Amino acid sequence: MRSLLEFFARFFDKIINREIKLLLAIRVPKSNSPLILLHGWLGSWRYWMPTMEELSEQHRTYALDLWGFGDSDKSTDRHGVDKYVNLLKDFMDELGVAPAALVGHSLGGFVALEFALKYPDKLAALVLVDTSSGQFAMDPNYAQMRGKLDELARSQGMEAAFEYDVASNPMRVEVLKKHPEMKEVMRRKMLMTSVDGYIYGSRSIGKWAPVTPRLAEIRVPTLIFWGDEDIGFTEAVQTLQAGIAGSELITVKGVGHSPHEDAPDIFNEAMLKFLDRVSW
Repeated sequence: MRSLLEFFARFFDKIINREIKLLLAIRVPKSNSPLILLHGWLGSWRYWMPTMEELSEQHRTYALDLWGFGDSDKSTDRHGVDKYVNLLKDFMDELGVAPAALVGHSLGGFVALEFALKYPDKLAALVLVDTSSGQFAMDPNYAQMRGKLDELARSQGMEAAFEYDVASNPMRVEVLKKHPEMKEVMRRKMLMTSVDGYIYGSRSIGKWAPVTPRLAEIRVPTLIFWGDEDIGFTEAVQTLQAGIAGSELITVKGVGHSPHEDAPDIFNEAMLKFLDRVSW
C-alpha cells in the first residue's frame, strides 16, 4: 500500500511568493473523488497517514499543513481561521481539486465549517472530527494558564511549555492518567509547532466568530466523529448534529480528542462507508 504514497514539495509562488508547505498526496489512477484532510491544533499532515493509506485505495487523498504548523510557513501574520480558509481555497484552485470532501479535526474542523459556508459549490461532503461550531468547554483557569504557557514558549522554548502543560492543565492530566502512552505523541506534536504558531494560532481561534447560527446552511452529506473521553467537546458535537440537517454522529468509545489516531480501524471503516454514499 505504501507504493501509493507520493511525497512532494509544492511552492505556489504566484499565490504567496514564498515557500509555504510540504504537501502529501496519495493518488489513485482514474479516481475522481478528492478528499482533503485538515489537521487539528498542534497537528500536521503526518497524523493523517493511517487514514490516507487506507482511503487512498478508493479516493484521491490530500493533506496539508496550516500556517504555523508542521512544515508550513511560520510567519506571524498568517494565523486565523479566515486565513486558513484562504490557504485551502488557493490550494484547491491551484490543483483543480473540487468538488472535494473535507475532513477537519479540531481546528481543522473550524476551517472546514467556515469553508463550507463560504464556498459551498466546492464541497461534496463534510467530515467533522472532535470539533465545534464555535463553543467548547474550557477550564475556568485556562486564560491564566495559557498566559503562562505563552510566556514559557517564548522565553524557554516549546519543551518547557509542554512540560508545564502536561503537569498543570487539568484536561491533559486527566488524559494522561488514562493513557500515559499519549505523552510522547503530545510531545512530538508540541515540538513540531513553531513558537509563533503556538501563540498566535491559539489567539486566532479565540477571535473566530461562532458559526452555530448558520449550520442549517450546510446541505452536503456530513459525518461527525466524537471520542467519548473528549468531554470538552460533548455539547459541541451535539450542537453540530442538531444544526446540520441529515448529519450522522459516530461516538467512538474509549478514546479522546483524536479518534482517527487512537482508533484508526473504526474511523477508517466508518469513513469508507460514508464516502461510498457521497455523490461526487
